[in-house]
Amino acid sequence: MKNLLFFLCFTGVVSVTAQTTTSIPAFPPDSVTARMDRDQILQQLGITLPGLPSVWEDPNRPSHIKPMEKEDPQNPHRWTDDTGYLPDSPSDYLLINRAETGLWLNYRKDPLYTGIYTPLHLLRTNTGKDITTAGEWKEKRYPELMQQCKREIWGEVPAAASGLQVNWSREYVNTTDTVYGRYEKYILTGEVDTSLWPQVKNKPVIYGELYLPEGKEDVSVIIQYAWFRFPAHPVYLEECISRGWGFFRMDCTALQPDNGAYLTAYLIGLVNQGNWRKPSDWGTLAAWGWGVSRLLDYFDTWERTDATRTGITGHSRYGKASLVTMAYDPRITVAYISCSDAGGAAPIRRHLAQDLESLLIPGEFHWLAGNFMKWCGPLREGEYMPRKCEELPVDASALLALCAPRKVFITGGTEDSWCDAYGMYLTCRDASPVYEILGVKGLVMEDEVPVPETHYMEGNVAYCNHIGGHVDFLDWPAFAAWAEDVFKK
Repeated sequence: MKNLLFFLCFTGVVSVTAQTTTSIPAFPPDSVTARMDRDQILQQLGITLPGLPSVWEDPNRPSHIKPMEKEDPQNPHRWTDDTGYLPDSPSDYLLINRAETGLWLNYRKDPLYTGIYTPLHLLRTNTGKDITTAGEWKEKRYPELMQQCKREIWGEVPAAASGLQVNWSREYVNTTDTVYGRYEKYILTGEVDTSLWPQVKNKPVIYGELYLPEGKEDVSVIIQYAWFRFPAHPVYLEECISRGWGFFRMDCTALQPDNGAYLTAYLIGLVNQGNWRKPSDWGTLAAWGWGVSRLLDYFDTWERTDATRTGITGHSRYGKASLVTMAYDPRITVAYISCSDAGGAAPIRRHLAQDLESLLIPGEFHWLAGNFMKWCGPLREGEYMPRKCEELPVDASALLALCAPRKVFITGGTEDSWCDAYGMYLTCRDASPVYEILGVKGLVMEDEVPVPETHYMEGNVAYCNHIGGHVDFLDWPAFAAWAEDVFKK
């Protein structure tokens, strides 16, 4: 857990100088680092990160934090809350760092740090016209929101990607007999044709493990963005196979690595012919979603699978990707979004836990379109608050609204301070009017605030703040039961 927190939160900001001083080549060199790629986007946008005082002299450093002396007394960029981490957490500290814009991570809900949270007017067009019918939503507001979400945060899919061909192969592995049913395992490999730019560094591949109930055809499939270095939790297969569904574990890093050093290689590099991304171009979340869309194309050609009834699921950064995939491809019928944090179901405008500014680090910027960097930092120079993202025209609620009226289940953990579980509830609440104008229920919740371990699943937007940490398997059985009506023949 400690290593995970350091990976998620580490910024390394201890310098008093601006962070973007090195000129970036006009065309990527043979060896590109994640920081180099991040900094070239900043240069394209004309953004120079500010020179910051030392963390010891920073007047904005939260008064309730202290250096993590037990970890490394000589390393001043690691700070923790003086009250310790959350009760019963598997970790014994809360890591609080400073982003390269000067913003400190915040886990307290006091007004000083929470900032202004204003729900977006999802049913009001850019010209100020209120949307009152399903037809107006589909014809006017939906295209506006889709364009804004892609351009400003989650990335536009380049036109060249639509012409890429994928050559599929399928390998039968074995059949397994279990108490919940017999299933067959296959390896699916989709090799992306690279004739658009044969010099591409690293060929992109859509790869994963497919599990199907033995002998069944026209099977609904749940697609999971999987942590392939770990085995699948048994609850996934049990819930899917016992219901007659298929389950596909996708290794999305074979298509586009989870690393900003490879944005000029693999799928994104192929489409850009080795050049840098433009600020509005897709990041890895949308690139992974492109791979799922091509997988659905393949499912549509095989009698064993039904591309019209499919689900998507993922956890943490893969939860972000799942929500983006659902919004971008209308063929996906149901989604389970687990602990997805900022850039997923957590509101971007809330400065709580993982925030937009924390995604600027070289280890995470690649998830989104480069344009998200325009919205990081203080709104006015010389001030700490408010933040630029207060003027962002879209938020997580807009991304969820683009999924309407399809079913989406969003979860977070009571001990997972990183994911802003309450903020994800606000996203569900704020997107629900779009579901209702389309003739279905959104989030149905009579409680004034979410009650932990309560599954609010009456509508097409479902929510649960499970008792526990940053995990996904706890709510999977509830999701599977809730999704059954979607997959009925």
